[in-house]
Amino acid sequence: MRSKGTAVYLVALMLLPSASVVWIGVSQTESSLGTVRTSEASVRTTSIVDVPEWRINDNWMYDGYLDVADFVAGSGVSTNVQTLEGSLEVTVIDMYLMDIENDSTLVYEVESIGEYESDGPISIDGTNGCLYIDMDTTEIILASDLSTHTQEAVIDVYFDPVIFGSCWSSFRQEIGLLTVLNTYNPPLENYDFPISVGESWEMDYNQDMEFSGSSNYVTIPSDASDSNTTSWAVVSQGNSGVSYPGCYPSYNITNYDRDGDEVGYNWYCPAIRGNIKSSYVQSLGFIAVHELVSYQGVQRGKEISIDVEYPLSPTDIEISAWINVTNQGQPISNQTLQFRYESDQFFQNITTDEYGSYRLDFNSGQLPDDTVGSDELGSHGLIAWIQSEDLLGTKSLVIDSDIHEIDLVTRSGGVTVQRLRGTNTLTLDSTIGFTAVTGDTLTFSVPILNRGLLTSPSSSLVIQAPDGSTVNGDVPPLNSLEESRVELYWTVPESQSFGNVYFDFEVDPNEEITEDGNRSNNEGSFALYIGALPIADLVVAEESLTLDAVTLDGSASLDPDGGVLECEFSVEKSDGQMEVVVEDDCVFEWSWANDGEYSVSLAISDDENDNSASHTSIIIHNRPPEITLGADAEEVVVTTPITFRVTNRSDADTQNPSAPIDLLWSSTCQEGQVGLACTVIPMVEGTYTIGLLATDDDGATTQVQYSVSVSNSAPTDPVAEVWIEPNRLVTDSRGVYIVQEGDVITLMGQADDSSNDLDTLMHIWRPDAENHPEFNHTSIGRTSITNHTYNASGMHLATLQVFDDDGASTEMLIVPIEVQNIPPSIYPISSPDAIEEDEQLSVDISASDTANDILGLAYCFDLQPTVDADSDGDSKNDCDVPSQHLIHSWPDANTAPNYIIFHVTDDDGDQDSIEIPIEVINVPPTASVSVDSFATPTEGDTVVLSANGTVDSELDMDSLEFHWDIDITVDSDGDGDPANDVDYTGMWIEFTYSSGGLKTAKLTVKDESESHSVMMDIDVAEAPFSLAASVKSNLALLALVSLALVGAAVWARRFFATDVKEGEELPVRPLDFDAAFDTIEPPVAVQSKEAFAPPPEPAMDPIQEGDITGLDDIIEELTGMQPSPSEPGSPPTERDSLNEVLDLKDIEALFEE
Repeated sequence: MRSKGTAVYLVALMLLPSASVVWIGVSQTESSLGTVRTSEASVRTTSIVDVPEWRINDNWMYDGYLDVADFVAGSGVSTNVQTLEGSLEVTVIDMYLMDIENDSTLVYEVESIGEYESDGPISIDGTNGCLYIDMDTTEIILASDLSTHTQEAVIDVYFDPVIFGSCWSSFRQEIGLLTVLNTYNPPLENYDFPISVGESWEMDYNQDMEFSGSSNYVTIPSDASDSNTTSWAVVSQGNSGVSYPGCYPSYNITNYDRDGDEVGYNWYCPAIRGNIKSSYVQSLGFIAVHELVSYQGVQRGKEISIDVEYPLSPTDIEISAWINVTNQGQPISNQTLQFRYESDQFFQNITTDEYGSYRLDFNSGQLPDDTVGSDELGSHGLIAWIQSEDLLGTKSLVIDSDIHEIDLVTRSGGVTVQRLRGTNTLTLDSTIGFTAVTGDTLTFSVPILNRGLLTSPSSSLVIQAPDGSTVNGDVPPLNSLEESRVELYWTVPESQSFGNVYFDFEVDPNEEITEDGNRSNNEGSFALYIGALPIADLVVAEESLTLDAVTLDGSASLDPDGGVLECEFSVEKSDGQMEVVVEDDCVFEWSWANDGEYSVSLAISDDENDNSASHTSIIIHNRPPEITLGADAEEVVVTTPITFRVTNRSDADTQNPSAPIDLLWSSTCQEGQVGLACTVIPMVEGTYTIGLLATDDDGATTQVQYSVSVSNSAPTDPVAEVWIEPNRLVTDSRGVYIVQEGDVITLMGQADDSSNDLDTLMHIWRPDAENHPEFNHTSIGRTSITNHTYNASGMHLATLQVFDDDGASTEMLIVPIEVQNIPPSIYPISSPDAIEEDEQLSVDISASDTANDILGLAYCFDLQPTVDADSDGDSKNDCDVPSQHLIHSWPDANTAPNYIIFHVTDDDGDQDSIEIPIEVINVPPTASVSVDSFATPTEGDTVVLSANGTVDSELDMDSLEFHWDIDITVDSDGDGDPANDVDYTGMWIEFTYSSGGLKTAKLTVKDESESHSVMMDIDVAEAPFSLAASVKSNLALLALVSLALVGAAVWARRFFATDVKEGEELPVRPLDFDAAFDTIEPPVAVQSKEAFAPPPEPAMDPIQEGDITGLDDIIEELTGMQPSPSEPGSPPTERDSLNEVLDLKDIEALFEE
């Protein structure tokens, strides 16, 4: 509880609407206060810092950290974590009424969400990872004075282990999920509005703590209740160290425990209605430090204000209050709201008048508040609340029983001092100490408070310096609880002596204000200690060895102004962390287990909290490790393994007991180059020396060696390879190399031996050791290369044996090589062109083979691939023509093959063959026709036609067919086509026309697939007389003439055929025996493109070959027998003996010579 004077003073401050600063000239006498700067004074009047009103969604954002070192250390967990950095977001989420100790109370519900994490991986119980803490806190805060009723925090602590250098949330481990509910009774007053520097308050309270949650690491505390005492003091006003608009000055409200030890602080900034900076101990022991980043207040267009008749009021009197409601500065009438004076549980619903105001009277009461302070009985909150809109206005009312009309107060505890030392400005307070040294520039701010009911008149303040000089400042009129400050600037001179200096001050020193009812508080005094900075003197050796004790001696440090020094040593440890130790005698010993350069420092502070430090470094040298080597044997055969071993090792200053020394062998070991043993294979005869490099955990190294004797050994591991040009051959499943006859192969060999023997190894190759053991290749060196060619197929055995210069050798390698014959290959040829029957085909073919086989190749043509001429079961390998050159022809296209085969065979029986396509084209016949030329025929005359001039291939001549159509205008077979009749067949035909006129005869000659036709015209005359009568009278003569005519016709057919072009008509001429022996020009032929087909069956029997129908009349005349009449083209019904005797061959014979 505050004193009455202080309460009146604070109420007066609350009545001021804003702050004002007035610079006032100060009359002074000459003094020795400062020699660097002239002393100056100013007056500043400030308004009351009263309880703020909050609104839902007001928001504050902070950056900060949690100091969890003490908390984690107390949990029993081994860790190097110190702080967790993060952010805190504070938001007003609701306001409502609730009962607190049976009193109706308007409260805010405030949510704080904090997220914090370690700065990179840290170690917890030997496991590296990232530590996180999430805190969600809900507080119930009284709207009347911002005191805290309950605080519930949900704290989630979890850990992400390091995997591959990064923290993995996939393997997250929960350390603990804890819920802590604190209930304070009475509510905890972190502020006691109105606020003024120098005020302090104390309170007793009960704290109920409820814990719940789970954790594998931290024991969940049991529920508990505790009675406690705490206090606060507004120790200074000024710069908090956090730059934010409107927050200079801010008020440092420091919290103390029951023992008077500082446990936290809040820097309250009226402009943001909250803290700009804070440090406090969280429920579980975390120290939370935060600084404001941003403030987002809800837009305050509509506002409620409360004006009180007496902000500092006597107890138990009726006073008036005015409640004003405005919107953007404009009054709001008919506004319903509730006035609340919760300390007396007085509530009244009111409605504003036309001016937006309402005046009401209420009793100030006589109840104290829950804190014990000076100069007041209590300070209580007044609230005007529009419940439907969650809007309120607040005001503090200070009550006390000792109040005067005017009471000017100078408060020594309210003096603030800012000290500028170099470039650093510090606001001094009681926790820091009011001290200075020569050269410091100080700004003193002396408060004057009117703790009366009425406004005080103007007055003055006189300040008396330590040397007796004075400085005067004017004090303006002050309303109730209004404060004015006179500021004085002073630089401590170099001549200032050590010790306390006092500044005495008095308001209204001449007692001009007679209404001042209490002059006992008009005077004050402020003490400042002038001293000197202490001098730190640290003595440390420049270098030392690991594990040696090093003395850090700061005993020579001193404080020029006397007093006791506190010595704090800071030593850099091997892990980079700092060890901080306080030593009363200022001497400290430390040893380092690891080498390196380490920083050490000494910070000293004197009784005035002035500090000085000395920094240096020390080089710690490492002790190298000690190593002893041995071997399993002192002598070894070259290329035989031998193992060297570490028989002893030590490192006195190792930092890694599990692997104190890193070992690196100089040779490549079978076990790897790192380890306690190394197995090697010496490759050189003589002495083998191995080295070992030992490195301790500080990087110091020791090198040792050990030697053994190495004796000779025979070469080993012979290897034979077979190559053909750039390709290395591999064996088949039998382990045999396959090459071909005539291949140039390369035999390559190598063997293993000690390195000094490799260049002198002798390689002996026998490429055909079985068949030609006398033949070998010898070479000297690491490898051997020899070329060889096998000309005979079959299996061959090559051998390789390698000797060193001592005569020792490898086993003999046997290399089986199977030489395969290369079959001959026929060069490609083009398909020959088609040939005609009897036309010669000429083919030349070449083949290739290896050089030793090419001269013995056998060439053959198989001209009949479908006939197995040699009866060996294969019709396509006959040798009809044993040559690589072929000249051959085929007489008949029908019997000619479609292809022939050429094959070539080497001496191993391998062969190659090709099929040669053959196309033999049939030669079409060339038809030729002739007629006797002795006379022009007359109807009834015998007409003889001959095809004797027709030609074709030799083989086809005997199989030709002759088809005669003697009149192409007569359809004798009745098929509708008069030009395709087959009236007669045969090379010779004889017939008569029964009518006269121009006749067209057609000859068609056909072989096996082709045909050719020619036509000729015959002009037949009408018969002028009776032939029968003429014959009868000259029978003998006619018979002879007839025989002669027939003979001439036959001869003419054979030797004088007349060619007639197809479609061309030939004139009919009289039968002329002379003309029958003339040479007949062959007719121009037109070849039919139609395939041959048998002629259709005629309507009447055709004239058979050998029949000579022209002889009927002659025979009738000679014998008197008359045959039956017949039409041309009709077969006779009866044949006489003459016709049977004289056939075509008999007649032809008449003309043969």
